[in-house]
Amino acid sequence: MQPADKNWNLSSSLPLAILVLALAAGSWGVFGALVTLVSQTFGLTGTEFSLILLAPAAIGLPLVWVLYRWATHSARPGNVLLMVFLALIPLLAGLALANRFSHLLLVGAGLGVVPGCFAAGVVYLHRLTRIPRLALTTGLLVLCALGTTFAYVSTPLITDAFGWRFTPLMSIGLILIAAGLLATLGEPTETRV
Repeated sequence: MQPADKNWNLSSSLPLAILVLALAAGSWGVFGALVTLVSQTFGLTGTEFSLILLAPAAIGLPLVWVLYRWATHSARPGNVLLMVFLALIPLLAGLALANRFSHLLLVGAGLGVVPGCFAAGVVYLHRLTRIPRLALTTGLLVLCALGTTFAYVSTPLITDAFGWRFTPLMSIGLILIAAGLLATLGEPTETRV
């Protein structure tokens, strides 16, 4: 069935980009859940725990505007989305290798790119599908919240089964698969809207 606005282009890239954004949001959820699970192992104080969880938001708030502007001015915002999404790989690898407070704080600060990934995704999908930004942003926020929720629920289960260091490595595998699908099957944006 066609949408009411005949100018919409519901391309095959829409579900792939949504998957990328949900996995990006899920990586934030994996980080939050793992920090909660390993806080006693690392002997974190309440202040250290709070700083680690605050780090992604503290870095993400100013970074989101920079990445949004980059995607807006880019001829191919899908490439911006992929680059920011792939930046999660070394961060999650660092999480798997972390063994002290400063490592967790650095990984948390790096995960501040997640909101920028979302901003680049909104620009990419708006140009590609011509769905109004408010509707697109609202829908993507709900789907990213579901990705984060799924990560919070599944992380303790995966950690119990395979250990906490395996969980970020599994996330890296999912990121590589989703990025590969979007890079090979996704459509480039052709015009600026």
